[in-house]
Amino acid sequence: MLGLRSSSSLTRISRIQRLRTPVSSRKYSTSQLDHVQTLLRNSELSEEDAINELRWITQEVREKAIRQISRGRMPEVEDDSIAEKVERRGKGEPIQYILGTTDFGPLTIQCRRPVLIPRPETAHLTQQLSSLILSSIPPLSSRDRPSAPLNILDLCSGTGCIGLLLAKLNPLSSVTGIDNSPVAVQLGMINARDSHLDDRVKFKYGNLFSTDPTSLLSSNGKYGMIISNPPYVPYSQYQALPASVKEYESPNALLGDGLDDKEGKGLKYYERIAEILPDLLFDQEELKVQGWKGVPRLALEIGRGQTGDAVDIVKSSKGGLIGKMEVWKDQFGVERMVVGWGK
Repeated sequence: MLGLRSSSSLTRISRIQRLRTPVSSRKYSTSQLDHVQTLLRNSELSEEDAINELRWITQEVREKAIRQISRGRMPEVEDDSIAEKVERRGKGEPIQYILGTTDFGPLTIQCRRPVLIPRPETAHLTQQLSSLILSSIPPLSSRDRPSAPLNILDLCSGTGCIGLLLAKLNPLSSVTGIDNSPVAVQLGMINARDSHLDDRVKFKYGNLFSTDPTSLLSSNGKYGMIISNPPYVPYSQYQALPASVKEYESPNALLGDGLDDKEGKGLKYYERIAEILPDLLFDQEELKVQGWKGVPRLALEIGRGQTGDAVDIVKSSKGGLIGKMEVWKDQFGVERMVVGWGK
């Protein structure tokens, strides 16, 4: 969910091509210099960030104008549109909401406030998981090859980025994304359509804490694997998050114990997932019969300092479905995902 980086840091990591020449020694128009100064009102941005983000904003405004013209519509005045977006960014709004999209592996994902912005750490780990799934598939000439798609549940799906990336990289999979935010469910559907994956990735409203966990099942019944990037930030850490996160992204997508519990460790969602695993996962033997031997049954993104607790929660999960476990680090060396296999 969240690597506790500002949105500008996330952008720099995933998209920036660093410029080394000071702005004072480059040639810019007066309006460009004014825009850079407006962007620098945002204390999270460096001069280098501001220059790059102005370029991205300008590019997006021009591409949007081309799209509008191609549809027979009159585009907005370029200078006014750029100025409006620059002003928003200068006040701290995340660049992903302003541009309307962000990169997530090979996918371009639409972003809308207040749905959680996809992070590069999550994309990295999703691609790692996808590679593991692919490596477990026997050759198509083998008698042990999969006889049915791998049915995956993406809990707390948000924009749908995780499920969509898994489906994109694993053609033999089908994904059901579930979220308790109607705005997120709608956005997931839009991203599935735009990614041309809506035939294999479906999104629906669902409450993880419902008294009837079977309401989370897909039309095909139980799942072979569950992946989740749930809210996991403790209230104490939430208070220290940058304004670009706290003031724009939904606290319900961030806080692991909700707004009312200020003493918790952000583990509420992990505990609930572990509790209902038997209601959601079909038997390990059935997974093997379908040709998916060696595929993980559970993958949970975690926050800093939560590794031990998350592992213990999964190990003690109801039904004893999970045996071997691994802790994966993200591209920055931070323990970020707990992965479990069936017994």
